[in-house]
Amino acid sequence: MEMSGTLQLTDLPEDLLLRIMSLFTPYDLTELGATCKLLYIVSQSNSIWIKHCRRVIHLKDIELGEFSNYKKLYTNLLHKYGCLIGLYQTRFGPFGGLTEVVYSNGAIEGHTWDLVPSEDMEAPLKCNILFSLKRSEYHTQNVCLPHMSPHHGAVSIGTEHAQASWKDFGYDQEIFDHFQRHGHGLKKYRHPLFRQWGLNYHQQKLICLSHYFDFSMIHERLIFQHPRDIPELMPDGTCPKQLVMPGLFKSSDKVHGEQLLVFRYMKGVELAAFQVTGDGYEQAGQSLFEAYLEFPISYVPERHEFEDLIDSDVEEVQAPISDITSQTFTLPQDCQEDAPSDMCHARYLGYGNLRYPERVSINLIHVMVFDEDTVGVLWIEEESFTICKRVHQTFNQHHL
Repeated sequence: MEMSGTLQLTDLPEDLLLRIMSLFTPYDLTELGATCKLLYIVSQSNSIWIKHCRRVIHLKDIELGEFSNYKKLYTNLLHKYGCLIGLYQTRFGPFGGLTEVVYSNGAIEGHTWDLVPSEDMEAPLKCNILFSLKRSEYHTQNVCLPHMSPHHGAVSIGTEHAQASWKDFGYDQEIFDHFQRHGHGLKKYRHPLFRQWGLNYHQQKLICLSHYFDFSMIHERLIFQHPRDIPELMPDGTCPKQLVMPGLFKSSDKVHGEQLLVFRYMKGVELAAFQVTGDGYEQAGQSLFEAYLEFPISYVPERHEFEDLIDSDVEEVQAPISDITSQTFTLPQDCQEDAPSDMCHARYLGYGNLRYPERVSINLIHVMVFDEDTVGVLWIEEESFTICKRVHQTFNQHHL
């Protein structure tokens, strides 16, 4: 009796066969499944396809939603659109915005994160659903994100979103209804009606969104810098108290109102704040201010006016940033705002950009680091003070 030296697939334990098949790519699994009945059955296993789904959305527990199994979820949705998951800066007119693309119960959803009108700088951002991309059985010609060709998918966005957000924020419904009745043909973001009704930037954005829903919206990935981009780290790898970690901040003042900013370090010696949201004059994505870390201000008189800061003597310093000593901090006597502290870890010279209907103004500023989450900006010529507080909410971030 002769013994055959050929190993048959049917001789392999099922768990071993599953482990082997899980090493293949989704494309190879499909090709192998077409070769025989056994491989077809194994290639449909949920235990294999859930691993491919997890590689895309990084979730342990994945709800299937309308999909009957993980293979269909991957091939019909995640394979095509899973790469979109992450955080984006929305370019819509001058207003901009923050959009997070997430996976939720069998759908790819776009969530907008809006500032809540509040005197509390710690107030969390508010979330609203912007679009939902579900089973790819519908056709749309909308290119809603960069580097995508017209694609199959169900994308819903329009007046309903703007109206739902308007109600969610508790705005006066009479205003929204007025623009729906009389605002047809609205082509300018700086429309005189906005000034007449005294609309804030968020209300203006929702009104424009309700009239422009049939236009494509452009979303650009919002890149947060890695800690290694900080100019000077402490020996233990942490950020020195004289600097702040790059990231997302909320700012508020009488000149700009409330805004979302992203802090980045530029050229190794500058801290720059870029606008995630804008207003009727300030385009989203533009630089709002820059602080020059080579020019720390070491002394300011305790009792002073804004004009005393214009001709401050500041010299370039070559010493390490961590050598800057903390100093007492008092706002100019003619400043109407309040200071968050009577001490700051560091104070730097800088310049800010203010955009008006007819001009752009470059303004001398002082930038103060109060703590790891709080930065202050003194606009010398505008005689105003801005507070910037870190946003602590967690998003799907794209890192450099």
